[in-house]
Amino acid sequence: MVAHDEEADALLEEFELREEVKVRDDRTPPSVCRTSPDGVEKRVYLVNRPLIEARSGDRLVIHVHNGVQDEGVSLHWHGLRMKDQNSVDGAVGFTQCPIAPGRSFTYNFTIGAEEHGTFWWHSHSDVQRADGLWGGLIVHSPDEIDLQREEYLLMVGDWFHQNQTEVLRWYADASSRGNEPVPDSLLVNGQGRFNCSMAVPARPVACSQVQFSDLKPLMMSRGQKKARLRVVNTGSVAGLSLRVGGAIIRPVRVDGGFAVKAEATETVGILYPGERVDLEVEWKGNHAGDHRLTVYLDDENFGYSNPALNPTQSFPMFSSSTKESSNEPVPQALEQDEIQVLDSHNLKAATKVSDLPAKAEQTILLYAKVEKLAHMDYAPVGFINHTSWTPQTPPLLAQNRTSWDENQLIPFIGISDSKPKRVDIVINNLDDGAHPFHLHGHSFYVLSSYRNPGRGSWGSYNPYTDEAPPNGLNLEFPVRRDTVSVPRRGHVVLALVADNPGIWALHCHMLVHMARGMAMGLHVGDIEDPEHVGSVDVRAAELCE
Repeated sequence: MVAHDEEADALLEEFELREEVKVRDDRTPPSVCRTSPDGVEKRVYLVNRPLIEARSGDRLVIHVHNGVQDEGVSLHWHGLRMKDQNSVDGAVGFTQCPIAPGRSFTYNFTIGAEEHGTFWWHSHSDVQRADGLWGGLIVHSPDEIDLQREEYLLMVGDWFHQNQTEVLRWYADASSRGNEPVPDSLLVNGQGRFNCSMAVPARPVACSQVQFSDLKPLMMSRGQKKARLRVVNTGSVAGLSLRVGGAIIRPVRVDGGFAVKAEATETVGILYPGERVDLEVEWKGNHAGDHRLTVYLDDENFGYSNPALNPTQSFPMFSSSTKESSNEPVPQALEQDEIQVLDSHNLKAATKVSDLPAKAEQTILLYAKVEKLAHMDYAPVGFINHTSWTPQTPPLLAQNRTSWDENQLIPFIGISDSKPKRVDIVINNLDDGAHPFHLHGHSFYVLSSYRNPGRGSWGSYNPYTDEAPPNGLNLEFPVRRDTVSVPRRGHVVLALVADNPGIWALHCHMLVHMARGMAMGLHVGDIEDPEHVGSVDVRAAELCE
């Protein structure tokens, strides 16, 4: 927890990035190191303060020094609106160049007075996020502070034993046939338990077996009848579902603190990369029972089998849960209704929407697909509306539109100070796997979500030619988010209130897809300055030198 000075209006966080092969375990003397989190040694990123806690309205001053010898870095504050603070959003190619090795940069911004919830920060340069360059960012609302309720942050996601640059190199080759890479393991709060005997001989690893009893408990104790778990999917490919043994759980908020209404259940899913959910945990009966967190990795985007991966793993909730036994329980199978709890079509907002204009003034129609084309040697390339993104130097924020290259799909949304406008975005997914899309700078309402039940057609929706989407439009209780999964062979209809000037990235949060071009942006600006002349920010180019 970051301490607050009543007379200060700023929180000062010092970040130092280091590159090491081994991860130090703070349960052992400093001279003792163990290999990376799940027992398999690999190159990872370390920071000196991975968790940031703040309050609504706080100002954060975050100094980042890049100690990685051969890579630039940038940090993005996932889910924060960054109102009128586009230049410190951290999106390489859009708002900045990477921080070069040995250089420093300060992210100085103020959290919105109405913003609160579960956020996170992560690298937005290349594919560093998959190798551990991320951390939690919790914003507490003064109106919601409950000292009697225990809260815990769970950073959960898939994990690869190869570095992501190698994983991307494999995926970017035609021999992958466009199959997304399948992870080798999974981590919860930076720890995992890989079964060394499952290592694939063709991909040898340096593995030291981690026992269940070696894992740190995820909670201090079961002292309260109810607790809150703030869950972030930090993964780069897989969605996931969660079960807490001996408890029933209820989703109460998603993404940036947006309240939802859902039934209590034993398992909640599917949470896709970049998405967050706050779970209310209510313990059953007395203290006896098997109190474990079980994580199920969803295999929808797994185009082949990885024999090294155990997609269902358990982690101890309390210290009493770490007692190893020969009859360790086998995780229960998932029921279909359990993995649809967080489905955008089923989930509803807790209260009726009140701030969304009745009609959209602008509609943006998008089609996303990974193509394998002959003139690109059949290597998989991500496209949105036939445009494949690559980061531009200097970043777009430092140039007017006439200087943007052909790889930038950036629709203009003209607004005036007195009248923000409703913009509807329809994202069609022309692939056989889901695409989790994240929008910077704005949240949105999910008005409709549809997945084609078969494989015979694409399940697309065109608001200019179709009367209505197959699942209709939820205009009364739509869930509000900043990250949404676009179902395979399906679509989502999103509505946002454009009121935050800037150039904001919109991209697939599956790392290999974004790295191969599945990204675009929204240019929200003065209706009198569509060419981005008066709003050019030359400071955005400072790190490019």
